Parts: sequence; structure tokens; C-alpha cells
Amino acid sequence: MPNRMTNVQKPFSLLHYAKVNNLDPRRLLLTAPLLFSDFHYQLDEFTGTIVTADWTTTAASGTTFAYNAQRNGALRGATGAVDNATVVLYKPNVAYDSADNPSLFLRWRAPATVTGFGFELMWSDAKTDETLTSVSALTDVAEAVPTVGNGITDYAAILMNTDLALTTGAVIGDGTTGTVLGRRINPVWTPTGSGIIDMIISISAILSQFQIWDSGALVGEFSVANGPDSGTLVRPSFLWKSLDAATKQIDVLKFAVLSEENAT
Repeated sequence: MPNRMTNVQKPFSLLHYAKVNNLDPRRLLLTAPLLFSDFHYQLDEFTGTIVTADWTTTAASGTTFAYNAQRNGALRGATGAVDNATVVLYKPNVAYDSADNPSLFLRWRAPATVTGFGFELMWSDAKTDETLTSVSALTDVAEAVPTVGNGITDYAAILMNTDLALTTGAVIGDGTTGTVLGRRINPVWTPTGSGIIDMIISISAILSQFQIWDSGALVGEFSVANGPDSGTLVRPSFLWKSLDAATKQIDVLKFAVLSEENAT
């Protein structure tokens, strides 16, 4: 699934350069981090103490994320062994605009047991309570309809919550304008226990695009025709939740964000 920045032609854009040089713009996108004049790029491989200017971690009855000296380094956090315990990692400032076509990449390790488990991994504006989930209902149909609160109005999310009607993965998107849209991941998907999960969430004005890999295998590419409005700033926000009386340990292995540099 191409990022929107590869199919909107502006002067000296990636698509312009690709067409002039007869290149595949999707391959060219891989070089975008080197074009620092035109793109914002941040990579975090979590090889040391959390930088508080970049990340905030919190929990409700859990252990907040901290550096874990495992292979290649990671952040490790865990929910408590109680129902509805959460552990959260998020950017403290809303600083990304869907007009700049930002994409985030997140690599994380699922808990050993994924029953009684939920997560909300998203772009969003600020929440009323960072330790709470924002989706309180999700219908078990192809065009899954969510009920969303917790103060957010503009978001694009990959989520799962085994307490809802839809107990497997879904994607949703909404903005200040338009109606919230959802889609059940098909074929139905829940993370593999202890699996390495890779996710890309890309947003453009009123469009959200998603890619998911589980343990190296592509789960699929998905989109919904709504998402954060242009001009509304959002940030990455990641929440994991225990929905039974068992601890859910999460390792966050890698994060990256790529966005056009359109600041004036």
C-alpha cells in the first residue's frame, strides 16, 4: 500500500522525481530519510533510558516502560495481574499534521498469552485519560462500527479488545469532520503469542492506511476513508491492556516516523 506522498505530485516531490527518472516511487520512498530538507524522520531503537522529551510512559495497575537490556535493546512494560490494567507509551506533544502524510512504524513483542488482552495503537489527538482505552464498543461485522470516547476526535488506530463484540483485530479512523469508520481485519487476526508484530499506520487528510506483519508474515493491508483532519495535530499513542487477572508483558523494539516537511 503506497503512502499518499507517493501518489500526489508536487514540484520536486517524490513522485515528480520518480517519474522524471523512471523509478518506482514506492522504492524511492525508502530513501526519504536521507532527504532531510524535505522530510521529517525520527528513529528510536530504544537502546537506553527513555528520553522524556520524546516519550511519556504511564500505567494503571502496571509497570511502566523502561529500558530492558535484551538482544538489540528494547523498552519493557507490563500490565498488572488484574482486570483492566494498562501500560501506555505515547508522545507527550501533538506535533503531526495529516496534511504532511505522516507514517509511523512500530515493532513490538506480544505477550505470551493473548487471551484476555487488548491494545489500541494509534495516531490521535490528546486523550482525557491516557491510561484508559478510547474504544468502548465495536460491532462484529466487516464494516466494524466503533464507539469512541476519552476525549479524542481525530485518530487512526489498529486495535483489539477481547471484551468487545468483535474480539479480533480491527482498524478505525475518524476526524473532526465526517463519521467514524471501522473495518474488521480479514482474515480475522489476533497476535501470535510472543510474536514480533510490525505495524505501519499512515494518515492523510480524511484517509487512514494500515499494514500489519505478524512474526514476519504479512497479515494484510487495510484502509478506511476517514482519519485526522488536516490542521488538527496528532501524535503516536500506544496502549496495551489486560482483560483478565493475568500480567501482559510488552516489549517495544523499534519505532520510526516519516513525514513531509511542510512547515512554513
